[in-house]
Amino acid sequence: MILTELTSDNFEVRAEYLKRFTSDVEEFANAMAKAFLNWQALDGDLRGNEKRAYVSALVFSATTLHILSLKLLVSGHLVAAGNLMRQVVESISLALLCSGSNLDTLDRFMTGRYSTNNAVRDVLRNATNLGVNDQALKILAKAKDFYHKYSHPSHLTIASGMALSNRGTYVGAAFDEGKLRAYSKEIQFRLALAKVFSSFIDCVKVNIAKW
Repeated sequence: MILTELTSDNFEVRAEYLKRFTSDVEEFANAMAKAFLNWQALDGDLRGNEKRAYVSALVFSATTLHILSLKLLVSGHLVAAGNLMRQVVESISLALLCSGSNLDTLDRFMTGRYSTNNAVRDVLRNATNLGVNDQALKILAKAKDFYHKYSHPSHLTIASGMALSNRGTYVGAAFDEGKLRAYSKEIQFRLALAKVFSSFIDCVKVNIAKW
C-alpha cells in the first residue's frame, strides 16, 4: 500500500475532486492564466536591473506555487496544499513589499537580512503606501490566519488522515465524502485569491514604475 502511494499518480482520487469541482478548477485556471500573462509583461521589462529581477522572481514563485497548491489539493494532499499556500501568501506579500520605493525590504531581502515570516504582517501595515486595495488586503489577512495552522502539527493535521465518511485512516492521497465542505472552502479560497492575483501584479508594476 505504501509503495503504491509512493509510485502512483492518484488519478482516481483526483477524479473524485474534479467530478465535484470541475467548474471551479476551470475558473481558477483562467484567472491564473491571466496572472501568468501579466507576470510575463512584468518580466519582459526588467531593463537589466537586478532588483527588478528579484521582484519578478518573487511574483513568478507566487504564481506557480499557487497553481501547484490547487493541484496538490485536488490530488488529495490537503495538508501539503495548505502548507504551500502559506508560501504563496508570503511570496505575494514579499513581492509587494520589495516593490515599494520607500521601503528597504528589497535591500534587506537580497542580503539575507529580512525574515519572510513577517512579510504578511508588514504588507498589512504598509498597504496604503503600497496601493493594495481593500479586497486584496482582506484576502491576505484572512489567509495569514487560516494557513498558519498548516505550518505546525494541529488537530487539522490529525483529521486529514482520518476518514469521516467511514471508519478508517488514509495513507497519503485521499478523497473523503465527509470532508466536502472543507474541500469546498479550500478551493473557494484559492479561487478568490486567483481572481485578484493579476491585480497584485498590477500593484507591483505600478510601484516599480515609481523607482
